[in-house]
Amino acid sequence: MEWSLGVFVMSKDGKVWIYGKHAVRAAVLSERRKVFKVIVLPQSRDCFADLPVKVDVVDKSRFSSLFGKDAIHQGCAAHVSKLDEAYLEDLPDDDRPIVFLDQVTDPQNIGSIMRAAAVFGAKAIVLPEMNSPEITAVIAKVASGAAEVVPLIKVKNLVQSIKMLKKSGYWCLGLDERGDKKISEINLSGKFVLVIGSEGQGMRRLTRENCDFLLQLPSAGNFTTLNAAQAATVSLYEILRQNLNQKESRN
Repeated sequence: MEWSLGVFVMSKDGKVWIYGKHAVRAAVLSERRKVFKVIVLPQSRDCFADLPVKVDVVDKSRFSSLFGKDAIHQGCAAHVSKLDEAYLEDLPDDDRPIVFLDQVTDPQNIGSIMRAAAVFGAKAIVLPEMNSPEITAVIAKVASGAAEVVPLIKVKNLVQSIKMLKKSGYWCLGLDERGDKKISEINLSGKFVLVIGSEGQGMRRLTRENCDFLLQLPSAGNFTTLNAAQAATVSLYEILRQNLNQKESRN
């Protein structure tokens, strides 16, 4: 038996449905998941012919019953095990940044941030346990396979987690359009926590107060507003760019 939370479909045994070609392909190839079933529309059958998995061809009504009529499922879905829970303490001790999301709850934004984190080399995404979504079908679809690469970690208290990481040698960077410096003006070599608040409300007060730097993104004029996913993408690119340039200068 299955029950639905919006577009997130979970069986009582904890299995989940995800959809989208990139998300399904990544889940099938991932060592972190068990794959129980892959369903496709007839026109999408050949997309997975090279994968080591049995594919069931179904009609549109099956997809509509699982995800609703408006889901952009690209004619494929997979019934898979949930990802194992990840913990901050288990992350490798390297210089890849960790992204903290404060009050970011929109699944589209979270999926896009996961994708940017995978592309630009972030180590993990961290959210508070309260008021944060699971990895839903929407998040997995937007992330385009990044959910299999970048762990999504939930913590009881963002500020306490930031303090713990700062004791381990991390600097905390908070994105704020009223920040003292632009992100391109500081040296981004080393271990960093990048904190991104929601569009509109931004970071909460205690989160802001525990940032070592409040940084703004460069802009061409007076219009400076980006959503959380766009801000994360630009910032993670800048961190990677600086680190690649520094490695090249040493060689």
